[in-house]
Amino acid sequence: MLLTCPVSLPLSKLLELALRRDASPCLLREKLAGTVRGSDPYDELVREEFSKGALRSKTVEDVLTPLDQCFMLNANSVLDFRSMSMIMQSGYTRIPIYEEERTNLVDMLYLKDLALVDPDDCVPLSTISKFYNHPLHFVFNDTKLDAVLEEFKRGKSHLAIVQKVNSEGEGDPFYEAMGLVTLEDVIEEIIRSEILDESDDYKENKVRKRPAPMGTLLEHRKEDFSLFKGSDNEHKVKISPQLLLATQRFLSREVDLFSPARISEKVLLHLLRHPSVSQEVKFNERDRLAPEHYLYQRSQPVDYFVLVLQGRLEVEIGKEGLKFENGAFTYYGVSALMAPSSVHQSPASTLRPNRCEQPLDCSESTAYPPYCPDYTVRALTDLQFIKVTRLQYLNALMASRIQPSPQSPDSVELKIVPNSQTKLLDDRNTVPAADHLSLALRPDTRSLLGTPELCS
Repeated sequence: MLLTCPVSLPLSKLLELALRRDASPCLLREKLAGTVRGSDPYDELVREEFSKGALRSKTVEDVLTPLDQCFMLNANSVLDFRSMSMIMQSGYTRIPIYEEERTNLVDMLYLKDLALVDPDDCVPLSTISKFYNHPLHFVFNDTKLDAVLEEFKRGKSHLAIVQKVNSEGEGDPFYEAMGLVTLEDVIEEIIRSEILDESDDYKENKVRKRPAPMGTLLEHRKEDFSLFKGSDNEHKVKISPQLLLATQRFLSREVDLFSPARISEKVLLHLLRHPSVSQEVKFNERDRLAPEHYLYQRSQPVDYFVLVLQGRLEVEIGKEGLKFENGAFTYYGVSALMAPSSVHQSPASTLRPNRCEQPLDCSESTAYPPYCPDYTVRALTDLQFIKVTRLQYLNALMASRIQPSPQSPDSVELKIVPNSQTKLLDDRNTVPAADHLSLALRPDTRSLLGTPELCS
């Protein structure tokens, strides 16, 4: 090396001057490291595609998904269990919303918007879309893919609605939606290959076949969300916590039979939460006199109390047939829960029970005839109401009597099982004989109410 140094050093200087660059190994290593650190594989790949003209020569119309192959939702849809299952099975995180026609796109639904939505509430889709109000991103059909990629890179949206100017026929030109283009579509053109995720079917993507329409998704997808759906026998009429609390306060303060002196507030709250207590009536405009519209009928024996929560109804009272309308928080059938002083009673929505009338006792319930109102109550609109039967009231009454004093919020749990049996569980009671106290009443309502002939 020392022998060749007088020759190699001048030669290297001449080469540097000829090539106009520093060719020393140290500088070359530093330049190479800086190039690696500053390089972006994505930008290099895009720059290479730009040089080939792949993104500059193609437009969004070449890669879009037609509207008839897109999964979309009608703005009038309701987010119940079925519709939310279809959304989950579609595999998409951004779902367009249309009004009337599929070409009239008005909003966008993100999958994360459904995080706090309960399918049992049946929330209208328009309520969720108006709350979040996601902006729509439109591009024209002749827009180049490089321009669309730059728009997507800004982060405003990764999905755009492709539209064109329709000047066919008479009248002014208008914008017409053609389909959807996503960031995934552009990237697939860059890498010239399909991108598969966990929600895609390989065979469908291989032939560029989009998922089936909304109505057929349940048949082709493997996921079955029916395990998350409650039984059909479960209670479907849901009351908000605020309305439930207001109902409990109203009954305990305005209706003597539900006052805290007779039924504790804790037991009353458990009673109102029972699935069979909350009910509704769907009003049929075509048949206003349908049998399901009647809550009470004159001289027909009943054994239940009704408190209307929402809706309006018509009351026809007396032999004269006097009619008037009532609304929310009016109640009827108080006498059906008491020992009646007479066979026929008037509606209890504005009357207080007499002091001589006492609640039925379990041991004496079979000695009293059923309650036969002399009025008729018919729904005029959709109704939501509370319906408490005599047997349920007796169970709650007995539970309140057995409940230890002073009251503990968690001391008694009232559970009314479907076979009309009530179990009172008091795990905190120190008396061994009352650790698993249960009350079972006869499920046969005829033994409790007597025979209908007593109402004649």
